[in-house]
Amino acid sequence: MIELRKLTTEDYDDIVDISKSIWEGSDYLPKLFHKWVNDEGCFLGAVDTEKNKVIGVGKFSILHDNTGWLEGLRTHVDYRGKKIARLISEKLIKISKLYLQEGKINKIGFATYIDSVESITLMQKLGFKLEEKLYLINKEYDNLDPKLSLYDFKVEPWKLTYEDFLNLDYIKKRNGLLDLAFVFQKPTLELYNELVQNEGFVIINGYKGIIKLKSEAYFAVEGDDFDGINTFMNYCLLKYKNTGLSAPLTTFTEQDKTLILKLKQSGFISWSNWQQDYLYFLYK
Repeated sequence: MIELRKLTTEDYDDIVDISKSIWEGSDYLPKLFHKWVNDEGCFLGAVDTEKNKVIGVGKFSILHDNTGWLEGLRTHVDYRGKKIARLISEKLIKISKLYLQEGKINKIGFATYIDSVESITLMQKLGFKLEEKLYLINKEYDNLDPKLSLYDFKVEPWKLTYEDFLNLDYIKKRNGLLDLAFVFQKPTLELYNELVQNEGFVIINGYKGIIKLKSEAYFAVEGDDFDGINTFMNYCLLKYKNTGLSAPLTTFTEQDKTLILKLKQSGFISWSNWQQDYLYFLYK
């Protein structure tokens, strides 16, 4: 029998076990586990009661802009194909709708990749509609230019004000949203302060941007130009190689053939043949 319940600190080992088959063992869930157990959202687990084992998880979080955010949906490799993810998703959506009715959040959203067809179909049936599409790109550590070293990069703090943060071109190009670490949210003072505290605002060789760490280094370059993207990517590849983080990621918005050609020639990878594959959905 499968039972749904909120996770506790005692479930940590089961979460580690689930994560072993996610992203070749580099899943971020174990790192965020204790934070998620204790925050104001709902960290939900599906439990095989016969084995007293957590075999699936999902998370409802409240972002700084009061978005209810659905994330972290995972199923243990031995239980896939048994609609565990659907069971968790439906319960989390019920919880998030209650928060919405009570005014604790102002909307419900989630992000996913274009090849998650089953998840997308399910969420659309439950009332979610596509809001934004971006190109998600990365470069593997093996494609790093061996001639480069960290000494080739001048890194300094980017001392922008909160007002500057609100008016970033990067955010304007994404309809007023900042996409970082697979979360879309509006710029707020709380988000700005979090990024300042974590030294996320940086200038690298004159190019301005934001770096946030999750299971990978995820960066946003002001201006979305090739030279800035390439500089941040090469720096992140050098900085985070051999740290256990997956290859760095970033996004761009428009079908710019010149930019895409330059990215391809420089070893960048699109997981979906250079189409807009990073999708943001809202419940409407």
